[in-house]
Amino acid sequence: MVGRPTGSANFQLNSTASFQLSTSSQIVSDGKFSQSATSGAMQKRAAVRERAVWYLFLAPAILLLALFMAVPLYKALELSMYEWKGLLPRAWVGLDNFVELFQDKYFWNALRNTIFFAVAATVGTVGLGLFLALAISRRVPGHGLYRFAFYLPVMLPNVVAAALWTRILEPNFGLLNTFLATIGLGFLAQPWLASIDLSLVSIIAVVVWHYAGFPMIVLLAAIEGISEDLHHAATLDGASEWNRLRYLIVPMIWPVLVSISVVQIIFSLKVFDIVWIMTKGGPADSSSVLGTYLYKRAFEQQEFGYASAVAVAMFAVIFTVTYLYYRLTKVNAVEY
Repeated sequence: MVGRPTGSANFQLNSTASFQLSTSSQIVSDGKFSQSATSGAMQKRAAVRERAVWYLFLAPAILLLALFMAVPLYKALELSMYEWKGLLPRAWVGLDNFVELFQDKYFWNALRNTIFFAVAATVGTVGLGLFLALAISRRVPGHGLYRFAFYLPVMLPNVVAAALWTRILEPNFGLLNTFLATIGLGFLAQPWLASIDLSLVSIIAVVVWHYAGFPMIVLLAAIEGISEDLHHAATLDGASEWNRLRYLIVPMIWPVLVSISVVQIIFSLKVFDIVWIMTKGGPADSSSVLGTYLYKRAFEQQEFGYASAVAVAMFAVIFTVTYLYYRLTKVNAVEY
């Protein structure tokens, strides 16, 4: 006859069973942890491989960027530390060129003109482009012809546009003054490019005419991308044209508006060819900008070290203005 297990035996049996269960649970948990760790490592390796593929695709662009931007910028910064006439050996001057730059009244005059030019040209081209885009988006009769006609000046090379308007604005036999005299408004005729007060303003007007078509096309595409349902909803709410523009169109195209403004600001801050062809920075440096001032110091006065310092300052101005504009405008897409 078999007796029942004593209390001690029951304790041993329970302990053995508990140990086996805990051991099994530990083995299972260790297996799960091992599988999780293996899965995590595989995901990390896949992410690294994917990143490597993207870097591989970006490598040619990065190399070109370094070759045509980083290297020239470094060389300009290096040359700005020297005094160099082009043929004679270079002489190390350290930061003397920058000290002279900050004390140069002609540099500050060129900087003021450049900033004024950039602000006025950007407001003019983007503002006129937006107005034309809004007008064409209303599907007025012949809107396709208008789109082509307003974009046509953009296709002209800068040199051609500058030479054309130099002839038009010529004070004695130019088309503009001749036209004003013909219609009895000869008293409005001005020496547009020979006037200290009007030379830079005249160039800005030419730039606005020349480039307004580009933001027009880009902004027109953005406006036509707005859902018709939103326009119908605005109509049902009784929104006026001004409220439709302020609360619907501008918020929806805001990222595009900011981007096209930045492009125009960068172009305006580094302008050279149009100003040089039309006035060469004159008269009396009234239309001098950083680009023309740099050219004169480098290729007319043979001061390549000092001109390099102007180029470095020019880069710093463009970078700072562009960065601040992006920060202040806070480019965020609006969704409805």
